[in-house]
Amino acid sequence: MADDRPTPRYGELAPEGWVWSPPADPHETETETEGTAPDGADADKAASHRNYAEGAASGTAPPAPYRVLDASISVFLLVTAVMTSSSSVPSLFDLRSTLEMFYSDRGLGEYGGGSAVDIAGAIAAIAQLVLLAATIWLTVRLIGQRRRSWPVPLLMGALAMIATIACVAVALVADPGLISNLSAT
Repeated sequence: MADDRPTPRYGELAPEGWVWSPPADPHETETETEGTAPDGADADKAASHRNYAEGAASGTAPPAPYRVLDASISVFLLVTAVMTSSSSVPSLFDLRSTLEMFYSDRGLGEYGGGSAVDIAGAIAAIAQLVLLAATIWLTVRLIGQRRRSWPVPLLMGALAMIATIACVAVALVADPGLISNLSAT
């Protein structure tokens, strides 16, 4: 008795009166071939084992469940990273005026860091932009693969912060007047 109707795809409703019957398993146990079917939990275990073996044989793994909380946290962290970078990158490209304003507010005198401040600011800004692009790409890719993705923005944010602090520290240390001014107070 062959059913000529097409079988439903995953997620589709079956046609009226369609009944699924499992394909014949070549690795049946002796009790099943003798006509005695396993009962209760044994039948469920045998059916799940058979379905797992069929999935493993076909090379397709069942899709991972969608992680709504993980994706939500990742998107929140990505939005925070974009907002932070959009406000800090312009000031890093103009780090000299930012440090001059800092010096005048604190009464530290005139900033005399030379050209090191421009290079350090540009390196910090470019590092932030590159890390932001890598973060967005990797996080979106992991969300699409339904894998855990929230640690990526956190780790990349920490790397961006370390790079920015190091570059600003280089720009501050490049000023010989800052050390003499701090030691005098």
